[in-house]
Amino acid sequence: MRNPIKELMGIKDSINGVKNTMDEIKTMLDDVKGDVDDVQQKLQGTMEHAKSTSEKAKLSADQLKQALGEASTGLNASKQHIELTKKDIQQTTKVIKGLFGKVSNNGHASISDTANNGQTQAIPAQVTSSSGVLADSHTSSWLQDIEGAQLIKEGPAYFVKLGERVIGEITYIPGPENDTWTLNHTYVDPQFRGGRIAKGLLDEVVHAARVEGKKIFPTCSYALVQFKRDRSYEDVWLRA
Repeated sequence: MRNPIKELMGIKDSINGVKNTMDEIKTMLDDVKGDVDDVQQKLQGTMEHAKSTSEKAKLSADQLKQALGEASTGLNASKQHIELTKKDIQQTTKVIKGLFGKVSNNGHASISDTANNGQTQAIPAQVTSSSGVLADSHTSSWLQDIEGAQLIKEGPAYFVKLGERVIGEITYIPGPENDTWTLNHTYVDPQFRGGRIAKGLLDEVVHAARVEGKKIFPTCSYALVQFKRDRSYEDVWLRA
């Protein structure tokens, strides 16, 4: 004979068993979800780190490329400077040899007389500081084109410096006769060409020559062109 109470108790036990099983499954799912979340977080961190590393590597590569480009530009400028200097020296040597040849054949008068022709204009001397920086130059207005630039005289040379960087220079040597200078070299950094630096430096040498009663013999190609173009240099020009 069936016992309904006993059957109900069995059903209740089965339901409790199913419930317990469901709780266990839920717990397992929660654990799995937690593991998945941890993996996702780690994956996200790995991806962000990889992205950051990639960006840093790209930045480093760009910086290296830029540095190499600047170094290459500087090297090319230095090579060009050296070549121009060599040409100026060769031209100076050639012309001076020619002048001394004329002196040997014709006597000293051919050079000395030329050096004494014309009137030398008296202009107040430049004021220089102990460091060689020109504190008050009559033509220094052209330096205002370049913020922070300084005009410096060192021996028979003038330099335009921007910090420690030389961006322009002009040089001369005594001779070929007394009271004459041979202007043998002019250079401007490629970055600053097309401005007034070269002309300004030339004007400084011309002004100094007038102050000291010197004639200028231009063997530098730039200076020679300017002397031919600008009649204001006639009074200091020692022609070959």
